[in-house]
This record gives sequence, C-alpha cells and structure tokens, in this order.
Amino acid sequence: MKYGYFDNENREYVIERPDVPASWTNYLGVKDMCAVISHNAGGYLFYKSAQHHRITRFRPNGVPLDRPGHYVYLRDDETGDYWSVSWQPVAKDLKYFQCRHGLSYSKFSSTYGGIGAEQTLFIPVEDDVELWDVKIKNNSDRKRNLSIFSYCEFSFNEIEIDNQNHQMSLYCAGSNYGDGIIEYDLFYVPGAYHYFASNFEPDSFDCLRDKFIGNYRTETNPAAVELGQCGGSSELGGNHCGSLHKRIILEPGEETRIVYMLGEGNRDCGRIIKQKYSNIENVDKAFTELKKYWDRKLKILQVHTPNEGMDTMLNTWNLYQAETNVVWSRFASFIEVGGRTGLGYRDTAQDVMCIPHSNPAKCRQRIIELLRGQVNMGYGLHLFDPDWFDPEKKNKPKIKSPTIVPEPDLSNMIHGLKDTCSDDALWLVPAICEYIKETGEAVLLDERVTFADGGEATVYEHMKRILDFSAQQVGATGICKGLRADWNDCLNLGGGESAMVSFLHYWALQAFLEAARFAGRQEDVQKYGTMADKVRNSCEKELWDGQWYIRGITAKGDKIGTKESREGKVHLESNAWAVVSGVAGKERALSCMDAVDEYLYSDFGIHLNSPSFTQPDDDIGFITRVYRGIKENGAIFSHPNPWAWVAECKLGRGDRAMKFYNALLPYNQNDMIEIREAEPYSYCQFIMGRDHTAHGRARHPWLTGSAGWAYFAATRYMLGIRLTFDGMVIDPCIPESWEGFQADRSWRGAEYRISVRNPGRVQKGIKYIKLNGRLIEDAIPPQPEGTVNMVEVIMG
Repeated sequence: MKYGYFDNENREYVIERPDVPASWTNYLGVKDMCAVISHNAGGYLFYKSAQHHRITRFRPNGVPLDRPGHYVYLRDDETGDYWSVSWQPVAKDLKYFQCRHGLSYSKFSSTYGGIGAEQTLFIPVEDDVELWDVKIKNNSDRKRNLSIFSYCEFSFNEIEIDNQNHQMSLYCAGSNYGDGIIEYDLFYVPGAYHYFASNFEPDSFDCLRDKFIGNYRTETNPAAVELGQCGGSSELGGNHCGSLHKRIILEPGEETRIVYMLGEGNRDCGRIIKQKYSNIENVDKAFTELKKYWDRKLKILQVHTPNEGMDTMLNTWNLYQAETNVVWSRFASFIEVGGRTGLGYRDTAQDVMCIPHSNPAKCRQRIIELLRGQVNMGYGLHLFDPDWFDPEKKNKPKIKSPTIVPEPDLSNMIHGLKDTCSDDALWLVPAICEYIKETGEAVLLDERVTFADGGEATVYEHMKRILDFSAQQVGATGICKGLRADWNDCLNLGGGESAMVSFLHYWALQAFLEAARFAGRQEDVQKYGTMADKVRNSCEKELWDGQWYIRGITAKGDKIGTKESREGKVHLESNAWAVVSGVAGKERALSCMDAVDEYLYSDFGIHLNSPSFTQPDDDIGFITRVYRGIKENGAIFSHPNPWAWVAECKLGRGDRAMKFYNALLPYNQNDMIEIREAEPYSYCQFIMGRDHTAHGRARHPWLTGSAGWAYFAATRYMLGIRLTFDGMVIDPCIPESWEGFQADRSWRGAEYRISVRNPGRVQKGIKYIKLNGRLIEDAIPPQPEGTVNMVEVIMG
C-alpha cells in the first residue's frame, strides 16, 4: 500500500494519505530549538534539551496518535462547520488533506469547503522561535466569513514533572495575555517563560487548555472552535495553552496570510519577535535562508547512479537524518520523548565519524565533548551531559530547579568497570581521524583537553589511553572483556569476553597507526603495531569456529555463536567486524560473510542473530529475555547492517553489497507501508525479524546510528569515495550491471567532478584514474581552493 511519494525536485516527501499506520515525523530546527512534528502537526517543541527545557507538551504512545500538537483550526462562521489545516485533529475526509515533510520544515495543506489553506512550520536558522506561516485562500465563488484559531499546549519545562508531578505542574505555573501576546510563566523557575504571538490583533484568546477544549472533549472538537469564540481565559495554576483567534472576511479568489510565533522567553522577547515576523518579507527571508542552509550541506556530495532509491536517500534524506543525529543526539523523538538527556558516547562518536564534510563545526564540538567525557583510565562515560565538563560553564549559577541539569556527583558519575561499556571510547579514535582527513586540521592532535576525572592531555594522548584501556581489559584468552556491555546493550556477558570489541580494537588501532605515521610518531607506530598484531593473533586463534566467528565467551567460559549452538548460532556483529577491521584473512572472510548471507539475510535486511533466543540465559544477557524477532533478539537491527555492506565491499562483492543495501533501503519499501508502517524516508532502529509474526514492520525511526553508518558505508565503500590523511581515494565496489556513476564532491574548498566508468562490468578494481587529464597513481591530493577538477575513473 502506498501513502505518498518522494518529490526529489523539492526535496520533500509528500504524504497524500495522512492516515498512515504510524507517526511519520520530521525535525524542525538546526541549532538550539527543535520541534519533533508528525505528518498531522502533532508533536512537541523544546529548547536545547528535550528533557529539561520543553516548551510544548506531548502525550507519547497515545491513542489517538501524536497529540497534542501545533494546530490551526478554520471555522466557517456562517455555517459553524470547522476543520483543521492538518488532517488531525478534526479529521475531516482524507481526500482534502496533504502533508509535505521537507528539510527542517513541514507543510500541511487542506482544500476543504472551498477554502484552500496551508500551514508551514519551521524554525529560522538564526532565531529561537517556531513560525507557523498560514496561508488561506477563498477558492469559492462567494464571500466567506472565517475564524482562525491556533492551539498548542504549554509544558512545565521538565518532562518528568509534566507526566508525573502534577503537584508542581498544576500549581506552579501561570499564564497571562497582553499586547496580543500570551505569556506562560514558569513561576517556580526564576526567569523561565514561553510566549505565543501572531502578526494580528486577536479577536479573542485562551490561555487555559481546559477552557479552550471544554469538558469531556479533545483537540478534535474544542469548545472554543465550535462556539466560534475563545473565552479570554488565563490564571495562575492549571494547564495552559496558546490560542489566538482572528475573524477574517475573504472575497472570491482573495488570499490572506497569518503568522503565529511560538518561542522561548517572556513577553518582551515576544514583542521583538512579533515585530520582526509581522513583516511577511522577514518570514520569507527566513524560509529562504533555511533552504539555502540545507542546499549548501547537500551540495558537498551529490551522486547520480543507476539506483534511483540510492540517489534519493544519499542526496537528501540519508544525510539529513545523519545530521539530525549529530545535532540532537538520541533523546528527542516519539520513542525517546525526553526521559533521558546528554550524549551517548558510542552513538555520538559514530555519528560524527560519518558527516564531518557537512557539519565540521558541530562534529568538532562533539569530539571535544566526548574527549572531556573520557576518564584518565581511557574509557568513556556511557551517557553524560557535556555541560558537566565544559570549563567555560563551570561557574554557571547553580539554581535548584527542575529545568537546570543538576551538578553531577562525580564520585558516582566516574563509574567503575562494572558500569563501563567496553566499546564506547574505541569509536572515537576513527571519528577523530575522519574529522582530520576531511578538514586537514592536524593541529587537533596536539590540542589539550581535560579528562572527566581531572587532569588533561593532548587529543593524541587521549587516543592512546583509549587503545591502552582495551589492551588491558582482556580475559583469559586475550579477547577484550565485554564489561557491562559492548555495542549490543542486551549482551551482558558479566565478566565474559566480546569478539566484537576485539575486532573493534584492531580497527581503531589501524586508524590510529595511520594517524601516527602521518604525524611522524615512529615510536608509537612500532608500539601500537605490535599491539595490533597481538590482538589479531588472539582473534584468529580464539574466535574462529570453522565457518564463522563466534560472538563471545561467557564468564563461565561458554562460547556464544558456534555451530553447536541451538539458538544464537550466527551473529552479525562479530562476523562483519572480523572483515571490516581487517582481522580476517581472505578465505575466512569469504566464509563468514557467506554465513551471514545464508543464515541472517532477508528481503527486509540482515538479522542481528539467528535463530532467536527463546530460553532465558543470564550468562548471555538480557538479549535472551527479549521476545524473539524483536530488537536485539533476532530482529533486523538496522545499525549493523551497513557493516555487512562495508565487509562485502572489502571482499570485492558489489552485487552482494547492493543486495544487502537494497533490502534495508527505506525508499524500496514505499509501496509496502502496510508491512513497514514507519516512514519510508528514514532508517529505523530495527525491523521485526522472521521469528516474529510482524516480520518487516519497522520501528524507532530517525535517531539511530543506522543513518550515519548507511551514509558512510554507501558513499565511502560502495561508491568508494573516501579520504586519507594525504588525499582522496576512489575505489568503488558496485554491481556488475552498473556501467558507472557520477559524483560531485567538495573537499577543502575545491570541487571534484567524478565520473566512474565500468566498461568491463567488474565489481571492483581500478584500471586508471585521471585528474584533469593526468594519470594519478595514488590518492588524489588536495587541489587549490576555488578550483573545479575533473576526475575520470576507469574500472577494470
């Protein structure tokens, strides 16, 4: 079943049927303010922190879906008929409504009752305010008397207080109206306000949710809209909303434009924003700047391949999702609704590794924050607030309030090994290297950064501490300990050993050795080269099971993922990483990836393990207590799928890499939404596995490492455009059927027009490369800023 289509020209996804089976969301905002908005204008707004600084409320996991939201109602004042510009919450006939999700904006349109209406939600790049740009046109042949109502429900700021502590939320906040602006005062929090304004003088208003909606009603049939008049409600305490009502008269063919403004700050802040955006030219200018913001990012890499779905995702949606993860981390969605905050160590490190070309400033910021979240011993704090270790914010005022993140108890936060995830910091080593390769900022290696538990060292020394920590934390066989967990949070080996972490250790060592050679640190090249050899020897001796690599060893010495295993026989993480890391020799690499294809592949992607666990076994971990076919236990966990694409590219099997890629590609599931359910423009965290009755159903979109890794694997390895410390390497691994592809890449101020031709129909291999007509034997060196360079690649 199909609910919409990709509009590549406008870089929008068009939802023609808004009764999709799950919320299809979008992210508005690129700096400090963010709105998570559904296809029906449901969702919430926050400033910097989804947990500690909410502006509007949201009821997660509710029925109906996605409420409350940022709604605009229209009413025919002659007949009393009313509707919302978005299909929900009033829900008139579906045929009158459409939604377009774009890059940091969403447009809702209706053509009901002879009235055309469009509501565009977006947050300007330079202002912390959500604008509701509403256009209304009379398409009928008679004069129309209409009323327009806005609606949003204010949050108490702290998500836990909104949902749990009504003693606070109902009695320690108030609202008032003046100068056409609703001010919401969080009295308990000194200086904390939200405002709601518009570009008109309201005919009526409501600040109280219960008065606007009325008793025994919902957002579907609010009393104020039904009556055609707000009641002018406001008071200290209670539940608060933003509703500004305006009556308008439109002649046939006449159009008007209304702008609502929802923001952070008191009435004085609201006045400034009201004055600015009451000028429609400033609204248009802000929207144009937002478009240019994304155009600049996307232009850095554009591809043209025989795979239309790959082009659509890589040129727009995949990078957009990966950027969203770097900016907003993991805790602001309809699944993670703000109950946690801060940076996940492993998640953030992988995210920044994947997009240093499109957002180098934010990636650098995240790298420094992660380094500050590392302890002297070498491991990273699994989840932390970067403000805790920012020296510039050490002297910030300590206000005891629910909206200020509490000062941490470092004796508790700098946790022991039993609470440490063994993989976390290892991801940061390649992330730092990718950033330097992209930007050329080699001086970063010598920049001094503090540790979470005191002291400081250079970035280069931080990297060494990470590698040394993993070298020290090994079990009896020489394989890295799993500690609390490795990448798979549900594989809790409790003193056992993790195959994946040893492979990851080897991979990080290879990245570091490349950096050490580049920096001329020969002593470290020798030391860490010896360490890498030791890791590889241990892996090959202890982890090979005859056809594939095992997943780990329990604290009791039992091996996980062997040919004798009845459940969890083959695991994706260990086998893909054996190849990606470079540990596996050619014969073993081919064998283990053949096992992945045989045991784990499906038309919806690659399963994490198979068969699923059915019997609880706490020696293995919580994975055995997850229902089979869901999440970590036998689902198609999207995040590690791209690892298999990289592995197959390293083996030169472009056909299989593309088979794996196409299976997970959301674009390819656009016409089977009755199975997928989730949005087809976003990678999801997981897809129900074949051991579950809902095989193929996708869940937890947007904030998942799947986005960055899908982009990284497809561009760096399938299309083969990747960087070294010295230059650009082009080494594609593509299907035999491809005649070639084109790519435009910006790098360090120069443009590269790359044309790849495949006359011999090979899957991998380069016959020659020419740069501006001259043969290049090694990597393409950086070219002068401002130049446009022609790169001809002939495979063979």
